[in-house]
Amino acid sequence: MKAFDHSLPAEWPSAILVVDDDSHVLQFMNDLFITLGIRPTLAHNGHEAIEKLQANSFPLVFTDMNMPQINGLQLIVHIRDHYPETDIVAMTGYSHDYDLIDVIRAGAADYMTKPFSIDELKAKMRRVTREKILFQQLQLEISTRQNAEKELSRQKNTLLEQVQHQKNELLEINSALRIILRQRDIENNELKKAQTARFYKEIVPTLKKLRQSRLQEVQQHYLDILTINLENIFTPSAQCRTFSHIPLTKMETTIVNLIKQQKTSKEIATLLQVATGTIRTHRENIRKKLQITNTKKSLYKTILSIP
Repeated sequence: MKAFDHSLPAEWPSAILVVDDDSHVLQFMNDLFITLGIRPTLAHNGHEAIEKLQANSFPLVFTDMNMPQINGLQLIVHIRDHYPETDIVAMTGYSHDYDLIDVIRAGAADYMTKPFSIDELKAKMRRVTREKILFQQLQLEISTRQNAEKELSRQKNTLLEQVQHQKNELLEINSALRIILRQRDIENNELKKAQTARFYKEIVPTLKKLRQSRLQEVQQHYLDILTINLENIFTPSAQCRTFSHIPLTKMETTIVNLIKQQKTSKEIATLLQVATGTIRTHRENIRKKLQITNTKKSLYKTILSIP
């Protein structure tokens, strides 16, 4: 008998159950496995095999097919149903009674026809062991991927919850800002109303008295400009409504207001301390913006007609 081969795969199962109603076959199988460095557990029939399976864990079972009471197919089905992690190799001396398809359908991993050599036994064990390792690796990979998908789903749900939470916070902030802005608008409008009221109550009467006093012509012109500017400051809404759609410069706005008072270009130039030609240039620009260039329309009347 050969000595133990220390080069055999270390992953081979150390617990193997051999089931056969022929004592000579059991002894033969026992000797073969001992040669491979494995001491198998032996069962003489299906009932004994089931008892040993209940008492111990066997990663690999070799079973004869032709046995009384519980035959090999019945035992394979029982092992498949109760011990799904156990691999089974079927053995028979009558290959015409059972074929590979029969035992595979029943749940066996492989099939051996008696008699067989130790090399064939080693080859079957290598194949079954390799397939089991590959199957376990595949299960591990599937489990790893499933766990990764679960973690990804968890992170996605967490991110969605965070986004929803931030969205809710932004909605609350926006709502609060709208309330603040609305309150500020109310306060600004109240302030403007108060300023306008004070302007008409405290400043306008003084301007009227000043206008009724004996002023030189230049002084009267400056008073007109001062009045217009104060009106624009304290009652800007009227001017905004009038010229909001016309892009006038600050100088052009001042000139428009003076034209409203029927001031001539020379008078406006004197008041603003610029050349008369400069005022004419501004007047032409105003006419362009009012789209009355090269027409006979009066600039004064056009300005007054602006709604």
